[in-house]
Amino acid sequence: MTDAKIQHYVPKFLLRNFGLGKKDQVWVFDKKLGRSFNTNAKNIASESRFYDFEVGGDEHSLESALSYVETRTKPVIEKILSRDSTASLNAEERGTLAAFLSIQLLRTRAFRAQWEEFPLLLRRKVEAMKLEVAPGSEMEELIRSPSENQVKVDSARMLLRAPEDYGPHFLDKHWFVARTTPAHPFWIGDNPIALQNQTERGPYGNLGLGVPGIEIYLPLSSTRALGMWCPSLAAKFAEGAANIRTLPRHLVERVARKPDRMLAIDECLRTEGGLDYEPMTVMNFNSLQVARSERYLVSPTQDFSLAQRMISDHPEYRTGQRIVDSMAPR
Repeated sequence: MTDAKIQHYVPKFLLRNFGLGKKDQVWVFDKKLGRSFNTNAKNIASESRFYDFEVGGDEHSLESALSYVETRTKPVIEKILSRDSTASLNAEERGTLAAFLSIQLLRTRAFRAQWEEFPLLLRRKVEAMKLEVAPGSEMEELIRSPSENQVKVDSARMLLRAPEDYGPHFLDKHWFVARTTPAHPFWIGDNPIALQNQTERGPYGNLGLGVPGIEIYLPLSSTRALGMWCPSLAAKFAEGAANIRTLPRHLVERVARKPDRMLAIDECLRTEGGLDYEPMTVMNFNSLQVARSERYLVSPTQDFSLAQRMISDHPEYRTGQRIVDSMAPR
């Protein structure tokens, strides 16, 4: 057990990077209530005894272990921010960051809410198939809603395995730094690792750490984010850039609509440097945080009009993404 009662599922050192520059104050948008407010970063993305659980009558907690991971990761992220690049990270630093990303993927309230849905999902399938469930059977156990403590135990087991299970997927990607300006800041949500895939959706979806074409993002500050792209995307831009460099100028427009942008992206992916984002790209970036977040969004400004518009058009965004909802008939 730990003496820390309030436990964060997004580290305070990250949230502070989205502050106003004074006393760790940030602007927060509450999707559930549809309002914004100003508060200290320590008050967001945290719950009382979130990582504490009981096994066989003994009390345990992951809080100290997670604090240790954060302590090791903080200087790695500071190095990225100071150099505007991931190129100088050594193998140990990359491994540390990959482990942190793997854990951050699963440690949030949003993930807990999704995990709690699985018995409901199974119950619906059983009902749809009109199967009889015998009292005391293994099936009855599977479709029974778990206790809060059981959800915490299950979550702890997955968190302990996360670096081994997911770390290689993060290390396999092409890393770079996405850049914006204070006038168009990045947001960070309470479920901050966002996935996007602009390739064709397959029969089982196209969002997954190992799926071809995946783009993964973690906001690092209000003007910087870590981008991680599938090698297939890097190869696509490398091929396009090679054509641009070899073709006569009058034929370049036939190869790429924005040749200078393609060259910049290829350069960024090859060197692990920085890539400037235009306001529309920043808007897309922030929209991922809106969709992924369970409840809260954090920004250095009070302008959350994008979140308000998205929720108005899609009321389901008031909460985080739900597996059951995504599988409901349309």
